[in-house]
Formats: sequence, C-alpha cells, structure tokens
Amino acid sequence: MYIYKVLKKDYGGNGMLKFLKRNPYISIGLMLFALFFGAGNLIFPAFLGQNSGEHLPIAMIGFIIMGVGLPLLGVLVMGYSGAQDLLELSSRAGKTFGILFTTLLYLTIGPFFAIPRTGTTTFELGLSSFIPANYTIYVQAIFLALFMGATLWLAINPNKLVDRIGTMITPVLLLSMIILIIASLVKPMGSYQAPTQTYATNGLAFTSGLMEGYNTMDALASLVFGIIVINAVKLYGAKTKEEVAKNTLKSALIAALLLALVYIFISNIGATSVTVLGLQKTGAGVLTGATTYYFGNVGKVLLFIIVLLACLTTSVGLVTACSTYFNKLYPKIDYKVYAIILTVFSFAIGNYGLAAIIKGAVPVLVLLYPLTMVLIALGFLNNLFGGKKIVYASTALLTGLFSLYTTVTSTIGTSVPVIDNFLVKFLPIQGDFAWINFAILGFILGILLNLIKKESK
Repeated sequence: MYIYKVLKKDYGGNGMLKFLKRNPYISIGLMLFALFFGAGNLIFPAFLGQNSGEHLPIAMIGFIIMGVGLPLLGVLVMGYSGAQDLLELSSRAGKTFGILFTTLLYLTIGPFFAIPRTGTTTFELGLSSFIPANYTIYVQAIFLALFMGATLWLAINPNKLVDRIGTMITPVLLLSMIILIIASLVKPMGSYQAPTQTYATNGLAFTSGLMEGYNTMDALASLVFGIIVINAVKLYGAKTKEEVAKNTLKSALIAALLLALVYIFISNIGATSVTVLGLQKTGAGVLTGATTYYFGNVGKVLLFIIVLLACLTTSVGLVTACSTYFNKLYPKIDYKVYAIILTVFSFAIGNYGLAAIIKGAVPVLVLLYPLTMVLIALGFLNNLFGGKKIVYASTALLTGLFSLYTTVTSTIGTSVPVIDNFLVKFLPIQGDFAWINFAILGFILGILLNLIKKESK
C-alpha cells in the first residue's frame, strides 16, 4: 500500500507507464520486439534446443546471427540508406521492380500468409486442445473473427501503436514468458542429451542454427517494421536525421537483446526436455509438454496467453504496415478501409487452416527472401557505389532469376538437368544459400557496367 501511494504521488498512479513515456525509445523497442515475436519465434528455438542438445551453444550462435542479427540490420538499413520506405529502397533497382517486389512482399507478410497465420497458430497452439474435434471448424471460425476484430481495433489508429503495444501488451507477454522460464531454470526437466544427426558436430550445429534462424523469415518483416519504428521515433520528438538514427538504433538494440534472451531461454527448455518429453516433431509439442509438465492444465492457459499476445502484436503490426503501404500506393482508399479489408480477407484465408497456409506460402518466400537480403546489403553499401541504379538492377536481376528458377522447379517438382549440373559443378556456395553466388556476380557486373558507362562518356 505504501509503494502504491508513492507511485501515485510521483507518477499519477502508474509509475511504469510514466517511466516508459519519458524514455520513448524503450517503449518503441518493446513494441518492435512484440511485432517481431510471433508463435514461430517460440517454436523454432524450442525445436532447435531439443535437437542440438549438448551442441546448443554453438547452434544458438548461428540462430541468433540469422534470427536476430539479420532483422536488426533490416530495421537499421531503412534509416541508414535514406530511403523513406521499402518501395523507395526497392525502386532503386527500377520502378517496375520496386512496385512488384514491394507489393508481393506486403501481400506475403500480410493477408496471403503471415496475418492469417497468426490467428490460426494461436488457435492450434493455445486453444484447439480444449475443443472437441467435432466442433473445431466452428470454434476456429469464431475465434478468428474475435482475433481479427481485436487486431483491427489495435491497428485502426497507428499513432497509438506504441502506447497500446509497447507499454501495455508487451510487458504482459514478457511476464508470461518469464514465469515459464523461471520454472524451467529452478526445476529443469533433465540434462542436455546427445545431439541429433543434423547437429552431430559443431560445424553442423552452427549451420543448422543458421538455417533455423533463416527460416524465421523475420528479415522479410524487418524492412516493413523499420518504417514503423522510424515513424514512431519521429512521433516522439526526433527531428533531425541524426536523432532519428540514434533513437532507431537504441530501440532496435533493445528489441534485439530481448529476442536473443528469449531465444536462449526457450532453447534451453527444449534442450532439457528430451528425457521427459522425448524428441518432438515440432517446437509446438515441446512448449505444450513443458507448460503442462510445470503447471498442469494451468500451463495450457499460460501457453495460450503467451501465444495469443505474441501473435496478436505481430498481426497488429502487419495490418498497420500493409494498410499504410497500400494507402500510399492508392490513396483514394482510406487507411481504415484498407485495415478492414485486410483483416476480413485474413479471416477468410485463416479458415483454411495453418498447414494449408504454410504450404502455399513456401514458394513465395523462397523467391522473396534472397531479394530481401540483397536489398539490405545494397542499402548499407549504397555510398560505396554511389547508389547507382545499374548496380541495384543487375544484382536484383541475377538474384531474382536464380530464386525464380528455384521457386518454379521446387513447386512443379521437376528441374532442368543441364542447369542443375552446371550449378552443382561451378557454384562455390551450394544449398539454401546458393543465391549468394548470383548476388555477388550481379554486384560485380553492375560495378563493371557502371565503369564502362563512365569510360564511354
């Protein structure tokens, strides 16, 4: 009671909120963490922990490089490159490419995949276990309607996004996860076990960790969320380019640190759970088993709260970003109308179920992810080559052609043997990162073409 009176006297009854509002970059950092942190960010590290076992530390280094470092760069590049938004950055490779790439990316991380996935993941992870199988379809539809309704309410006024998410929802999300983390540290389910085959050596553990972090796909959203952060920083008083860059960096580092800490602790839960839960097919089974082990049926409720808040904040951020983009692209339709259309469409797609959504999105993500990483790299290297359009265009073209070939052949289930043999024989980098060969080649080609152009003049 005495503490409450002191807080009421000094801070008007809510000391924490006042503190956050006096340090807006902290609130913005909490908001950015919540925007990034969806259910997939819980599932991937839990699964990695189980499979890496004794090699968890080295695997987690790889995971953090790709799952934290790359999204951090995606946020920072928007301020560093001087681009006002993703459309302006991608249009440096050509206006047509910029519109096509940006629109496809927003549709992918928006109504076609990521927004409906947040709702269906919340239902399947946190609520489906309470529902009889015969009623699953109907309850899912009702839940998605409520979930998308809450998303729309939070996203309808983007100027209040920091207050609603950064100072209200995120602390509850963090508190819920802290309860689970403390329980796992105080009473571990077991000890680290021998790693599975894909994590058998330190080298394999590191590369597998890289791929798990790569698969979070947060880099796609980072270019979008970066604009939200920059706008929030400006809204809270940053005026000069230096002030915007400084507060954006502070906010992004807070989000990155929180993401890294949560990944480390969640992966530890996975690594210590094998003796009790056995090897699970996905991280969802790990989290469900862990919360039930520590808290019984109450654990299912705790998991539901964690997943609900994690997915809701991500959904709100994506609706806000997508509505803002399409309103800029075609301003005759109001922002709020776009927000309504996106949530209604996402509700319809969500009813197809999580498995169908993931299956349909994979080919598009294979196409977009390399191009996204190329744009991040070019944004930071912009001053090195003078921001020449030909360098952006040649790098994006060669990377895009390879990604398109990979997407088409993986989708139809066949390939061109002559091309495959050539790629296997001559590419120094193979596998999921083979696109890097073409990105480097395109960059060098762009530099040479620019030099030739100068010589001809």
